[in-house]
Amino acid sequence: MCGRFNYSNTKRLEGDLPPRYNVAPGTNILVVNEDNKPQVLNWGYCPAWMKSGMIINAKRETLKSKPTFRHHTKAYTLINGWYEWKREGDKKQPYYFYSKEFETLYIKTLIKDDCAVLITTQADGNITHIHNRMPLLDSEINWSSFNKDINDIKIDFYPVSTQVNFSKNDNKSLIEPLI
Repeated sequence: MCGRFNYSNTKRLEGDLPPRYNVAPGTNILVVNEDNKPQVLNWGYCPAWMKSGMIINAKRETLKSKPTFRHHTKAYTLINGWYEWKREGDKKQPYYFYSKEFETLYIKTLIKDDCAVLITTQADGNITHIHNRMPLLDSEINWSSFNKDINDIKIDFYPVSTQVNFSKNDNKSLIEPLI
């Protein structure tokens, strides 16, 4: 978690990105920094010691003990929902996770060297059968609760098309439930 998300139906901010239904690591995402200003950053951090790949998520439970994340800046990433995959036999079925109560969700995020890393936590009980992690969410930007593990947002989900497996696919049909 969290390897893909939807950012298509949020209130628009100055310097905002166009709507996207299949945001993948390595692409630009919109964050709101500690100065409450929108900022476009690359999703994924490549520290000098890392030979390949990038860090896209950080576990809230181990964040303070990891030297990689010292001297970071706090931010929030705006989303409408995210995707997770559940192994079903020899296939992986994608699911879309969202809130019926809040149209826009805010993932607690770290900024490190002008890159964004999303913070994750243990998944809520109703979704652990699909994935054991989820984004660390707030229903609004709230700097006073940033360091707290508060997941009081009810999350709903449904299966979606495997077209979301391909990051080049980016249209509204990706968030439509399978019939």
